[in-house]
Amino acid sequence: MNENKDLILAILAVLVPAIVAFMGYIIHRKTERIKIMENQLSEKKYLAYAGIVTLFFNVLKNVKNNKSSDDDLGEKMVDLKRDILLYGSDRVFYAFNNFFDISTNKPEDIKLLMDVWLKLMLEIRQDMCGHKSKLSKEDILLNLMQSRAEMQKYYEYDKTTHDNA
Repeated sequence: MNENKDLILAILAVLVPAIVAFMGYIIHRKTERIKIMENQLSEKKYLAYAGIVTLFFNVLKNVKNNKSSDDDLGEKMVDLKRDILLYGSDRVFYAFNNFFDISTNKPEDIKLLMDVWLKLMLEIRQDMCGHKSKLSKEDILLNLMQSRAEMQKYYEYDKTTHDNA
């Protein structure tokens, strides 16, 4: 009887560490796969966000240079919508949809359009920085305008436009 107990304990002493090691290996592999998938998702998210920003700046360049917009702008937008649906955070997705809703339904309200675009840029920035970015919409606007004097003209123009309306 004691021999059976000793044999069982000896078998368990070998099997338990082997099972634990095997389970550790399985967990490690799954963790590595999850990290790889997260990195791939992060890369696709980055490309989608960069696509939005790039598209906007290309349109801005075309406007400044009095060029017509890209012929395939609509196609690019559909691709960006797909990518934001698949890879964007919820907050970026909602901000993106809000921007397109406003740009479609109230394109003449430049201040509102600019505000929702800035919100979209801020959400993208927050998501890419892990919600640690301290930038504000005004900081992004200053980056676009290049000077506080230009920003002031924008705010003054907006006031006179709304005061006259």
